[in-house]
Amino acid sequence: MGATTGAIWKAQGDNPYYRIRELVLPASATAGLQRFEFKTTSLPHTPGQLLLKREGQERHTEVTAGRLIEFESGTESEIVNTTNQELRFTVMEIK
Repeated sequence: MGATTGAIWKAQGDNPYYRIRELVLPASATAGLQRFEFKTTSLPHTPGQLLLKREGQERHTEVTAGRLIEFESGTESEIVNTTNQELRFTVMEIK
């Protein structure tokens, strides 16, 4: 996989209870290894394909705009955009 690190994280809100960020993942790029300290929900703005790599496993995921992708607290995962278009997400962490 020839993905390059190029994800852009933009803070939208942060307080003692939750954090909201925007993730912009360019075509064929990776967000790198992410450790989700809290329950995390990603809301895709556009459809596409992701490769989720975690604990020696790889899973291709079809991304549908408006359909949530959830990560449990303590999860480590690399998020790779396997499409030729930019993907955008609103990422919400419940602390």
